[in-house]
Parts: sequence; structure tokens; C-alpha cells
Amino acid sequence: MSPSSYSMSENQTESQPLERLTIWPHRSLSPKGFAIVIGVLAGLLFTIGLGFFLAGAWPVIGFLGLEFLVVWGALKLNYRAAKVRETIETTTETLTVEHKDQDGNAAISKYPVGWLRVQLSPPVAPALAARYHQRVILSSHGVETEIGAFLHPIEKAKLQREIDGMLSRSRLARDSA
Repeated sequence: MSPSSYSMSENQTESQPLERLTIWPHRSLSPKGFAIVIGVLAGLLFTIGLGFFLAGAWPVIGFLGLEFLVVWGALKLNYRAAKVRETIETTTETLTVEHKDQDGNAAISKYPVGWLRVQLSPPVAPALAARYHQRVILSSHGVETEIGAFLHPIEKAKLQREIDGMLSRSRLARDSA
């Protein structure tokens, strides 16, 4: 559709987003909490290691150090995975999904809002053990994109409803212009 075939307000252009939603994985341990956990663990392992050293079992200290490194590394990997971001943005004509992985690499998918469908698959929450198999799928013209794969199943259902609402508002803005 050419810009002359529909009207827009003076401060709104076709490329301006109507709505933007950014989602990311939940992490309950803050950076300050991470420092506290690592500090307490280091102090505890030092105390245990000192006890073994005084008892003459000094080789245990190496295993305690290894345990500390494994816990620290696991928490760091968890924080690295939390850098994933997905930004969903609507205009009157398109819905854009920008997925940034933990390394900062971005993949962008664009869909026309007129033909876009948002599905929760399966639509009914499965048994508790299989809930993480539920997916939010954007589809248009045979192209599908999963969004929010890192979210909890309850959050996936909310995300599907929110994106449906964003699409409805986008279509309404397009049709009323």
C-alpha cells in the first residue's frame, strides 16, 4: 500500500511502532544475590578446607576448590542464558519479532498484520509433565516463528493473548486511518 492511499496523523509515519513488547527469561537471583551466594559458599568451603587441612587431609582442598568453580560456572552460564531478549513490535502494517541471543546476535522476522495468526500449540494446557512442550507460534503464508520459548507455560498463554490484543489494536488503527 503506498503512503498516499491512506491518511496518517502528522506525527505518525508508517515506520513508527504502535506498541512494543520485550520479553526475557526470568531469573530470581539478582547480581547482588549472586555475590552473596558465592561469598557464603567460598567462606563455607574455606572453613571446611581449613578443617581438613588441619586434620592432615590436605588433598580435599583441591576438590573443594573444584566444587566452588563448578557452582560459580553453572551460575555464570545461567546468567549468560538470561541475556536472551525478544522484542515484538507492531505498526499499522507489520508485526516485527527481533530475537537476540545471549551473544547479542539478532534475527528479525516481519509479518503483515492482515494475515498473521497467533496460536498456542497445543491450545489446552497439557498434563503437568508436558507443559514445557506448549509453544506460541506466529504464522503467515506458511512461515512460522516460535516466540517466548524460554517462558513458563502460564506466561506463554498470557503472551499469546497479549500479542492477539496487539494485532487487534494494530488492525483497528490501520482500518480507522
